[in-house]
Amino acid sequence: MARPRVAVVLSGGGAKGTAHIGALKVIEEAGVPIDMIVGTSMGSIIGGLYAIGYTTEQLDSIFMAQDWNTLLSDKAYRNALNLQTREQNSQYILSVPFFEKPQDLISGGVIKGRNIGRMLWQLTEGYHDSIDFQKMPIPFACISQDLVTGEEIVFRNGVLPIAIRASMSIPGAFAPISMNGKLLIDGGIINNYPVDVARQMGADIVIGVDVQDPMKNAEELQNNIFAQLNQLIDLQRKDRWEQNIALSDVYIKVDVKGYNTASFNTTAIDSLMERGAQAARSQIDTLRAIGGRFSPDDSIVSRPTPPFFYMHRPGNIEARYAGSLKILIGDAPRNSINLGLRFDNEELAALLFNGQMQLGKKRNHHINLTLRLGKQTYGDAHYNLNLGREWNLTTGYRYTYNDFNIYEKGERTYGISFNHHFGEVGFTKSWKNVRLKLGGIYQLYNYGSFLYRFEDSSPTDITKESYLKFGTQYAVNTLDDIYFPTKGAEFDMEYYYAIPLNGNKAFHTAGIHWNAAFSFNSRFTLMPRIEGRYLTTENTVAEMNTLGGQERGKYFSQQIPFYGINHFEMSHRSLVVAGIEARQRIGGKHYVSGVFNIAATSDDWMHFFKNSFNNNDLLGYHIFGGAVKYDLRTFIGPIGITICFSDRAKTAGYIRAGFNF
Repeated sequence: MARPRVAVVLSGGGAKGTAHIGALKVIEEAGVPIDMIVGTSMGSIIGGLYAIGYTTEQLDSIFMAQDWNTLLSDKAYRNALNLQTREQNSQYILSVPFFEKPQDLISGGVIKGRNIGRMLWQLTEGYHDSIDFQKMPIPFACISQDLVTGEEIVFRNGVLPIAIRASMSIPGAFAPISMNGKLLIDGGIINNYPVDVARQMGADIVIGVDVQDPMKNAEELQNNIFAQLNQLIDLQRKDRWEQNIALSDVYIKVDVKGYNTASFNTTAIDSLMERGAQAARSQIDTLRAIGGRFSPDDSIVSRPTPPFFYMHRPGNIEARYAGSLKILIGDAPRNSINLGLRFDNEELAALLFNGQMQLGKKRNHHINLTLRLGKQTYGDAHYNLNLGREWNLTTGYRYTYNDFNIYEKGERTYGISFNHHFGEVGFTKSWKNVRLKLGGIYQLYNYGSFLYRFEDSSPTDITKESYLKFGTQYAVNTLDDIYFPTKGAEFDMEYYYAIPLNGNKAFHTAGIHWNAAFSFNSRFTLMPRIEGRYLTTENTVAEMNTLGGQERGKYFSQQIPFYGINHFEMSHRSLVVAGIEARQRIGGKHYVSGVFNIAATSDDWMHFFKNSFNNNDLLGYHIFGGAVKYDLRTFIGPIGITICFSDRAKTAGYIRAGFNF
């Protein structure tokens, strides 16, 4: 006589579905053999991966290790981009890709699902052919719905990652899967807890895990449009859901209060997995009774070796499955519209609008248009021609209007407003972590009569500066995060030969910068840095060394940050800054730091240290400074407050929110 067949059914629920992993661990511990598994949406992801051999421990590690902010978007992973693109993309709070037509911006869903599709493709190595899901190590099925007819689609065969991706296509969030004349959306709309499907597959015993929210009352729904929309969907499937609960032999209801479909952070995932385990343990006697009905051999779940997402795939594999990959992830978008937003107590609010376009069959023509609004307003247009082998011919023009103050010993010395014209032509080569730039620059600074001293409001002699500059920049960046790195280093250097167009003597500028991150555990990081700049003339305002602020190049490209001078001030022709920051992460997103730095400057390079450490500011000077910082990592960028102090300026505070630009 054949023994009873046991099915596990996993409901949909977005991030709440990670609780399924904890529940599966307890079901295994109870000695219950799993003969088939059925899932919807997140339940289909976990169920499908479990069915091909991933253990609960491996699923735990995989879900905890993901960069969910990137995974649940269409933006490229940081480590997959070259250095130049990484630096540019770090400025935007929102990036919306599109194809050839503007209406593609809102077609299908907010997210095309390219990253989650690629993850599913990599995790299901070996299951990319059309197969019978009943012949998988554990027979499997998942639920989707045809948006055209409303028909329930039960995937019992096909290409595994496509079936899973179709089952999790939440309307309006993820673009639907288009296949065989059908437009497939999330199965949770029609059957979010598919016990009936497990029964149709021949299950004698069904253990169901449900992570859906309970129905809300009038008070909870009032003034909450998202809760109202979710409840409308729940009401449509309520009868079937209740019928499926009645069909369950063991109904494991997970307490998901305090979490929602978007709770994709490591703390929430860890808590949800524990809640799933707790819910299953509340039924442990029943589960053990089921496990006790089987012989010891039956109770040992056979776990075949699963594929792994980091396995190397030969190039011809992707060519072989090009059709399936296109269904799963679509074509890469050629264009994007990007938005940056930030606030600080120096400049108040600033907005950044950017559009990027790739033209030509080989996408070798790149156009980049940017508009920045704020006290520092600029318009920027760049054109790059891809020459092959990572080389680009780069041309660009930027017009900037600047309005800010220059400080000396913490006191305002100058108010400055000027127009800046910048044009460049050159060659750039950008690898994964390296960028090399060679070329020429034209710069015009038109001060008019706006540059003056505060104490007497008398105009200076300089009203206009213009230069031709020829030189090179070289940069290496292996930091794992631009704002809160835990490992890696950054190094860059530049040299330019500048020819003033007002008849003054040509001069040289050279700069170097290095900083690194060293972590001693998962929370504590030390970040040393050293940088400096040297120029061979005094007859310039635009190219003079500048020191201060927390952001490199905020007002002038050569501005070197210094904690202790909140704004910035002009320094001598030779400038060196060294410092170290100790940062402690608290919880998942909170960071507290202490910073110490020292700056030394002098006009005489040969007697640099002697002059910078005497008491005569005309020859040179040095500054000791530091700061205490608090930062919060958010989706709009870091939100932070800094208290700075130094022996040259008053203690001051700096508040900022958003990405740097």
